[in-house]
Order: sequence, then structure tokens, then C-alpha cells
Amino acid sequence: MPAYQLLNTTDFVTTLEKEAIINFLLEHLETYSDSRDNVSRAIEYALSKFPHQGGFVILARDADTIIGVCVVNRTNFEGYFAENIIVYLAVGREDRKQGVASELLDKAKVYSKGSVMVRLQQNSSVRTLFEKTGFDQETIEFVLKR
Repeated sequence: MPAYQLLNTTDFVTTLEKEAIINFLLEHLETYSDSRDNVSRAIEYALSKFPHQGGFVILARDADTIIGVCVVNRTNFEGYFAENIIVYLAVGREDRKQGVASELLDKAKVYSKGSVMVRLQQNSSVRTLFEKTGFDQETIEFVLKR
């Protein structure tokens, strides 16, 4: 059974620990991969001590090995937008379909104050995971990329 660890703005997280989290996400996000820079910035934002930033990172571990990560950023949009956004959620290939992702999402809901949103592609294979853990599709999002 995995052990879960919450990292937030009050924790001192070393550069080596951050690099391990970044490397795990880069390896296991697969279809949803992002640049090293974006992953690093999301983690730095979640763990930031600045009052206008923040959030948290939840790790699932088997002994000392990371097997799952959930990164949540606080939006500071209380009242008119979700206060939290799940930026990244990944579980190692060999540990999938064992409830780790569901447990990470359940913990993210507990540790978040206010609403929590996640952005998925319309044909996302993890859509049912989010629906099973209580997320509802309330809006359709359009993005103008520049």
C-alpha cells in the first residue's frame, strides 16, 4: 500500500526532491506531457511562499520510490472561478489501475479550500476517473492561443 505525502508552502523541499518530482512527471505524463519548464514552474508555484501563489503537491510512494504525483495550484479567483486547479496528475505505468490516481484525487479534494477544476482534452482517457471521483463537466472551454 502506497504512502502519501503532502508538500505545501510551509515545507522545505530540496532542489533534488523537486527534480525527482519533475522527472517523474516528465516520464509518466505521456500523452499529457509538457515542457520541463512548465512542469517546474507549476511545482514552484504550488510550493511558493508568496501570498499570491501557492497550492500543494501530493506524492504517492512505495518505500522511497515515487509512484504517483498530483500538483494543485491555487488560482486566487475565489467566487468567480475555481479556487484550485489540478495542473498535473500522473501515476507510474506499473502502478496504474490500483487506485493510486483515485486516492491522489481524493486527497487533493480534502486539502483544497474551495472548488477544484481540471482541464482535460475532450477525448481524454482519464475522463471517467474524474467523473468517478466526483468531478462534473460544467463548462466548455475555448482557448485563443497566441
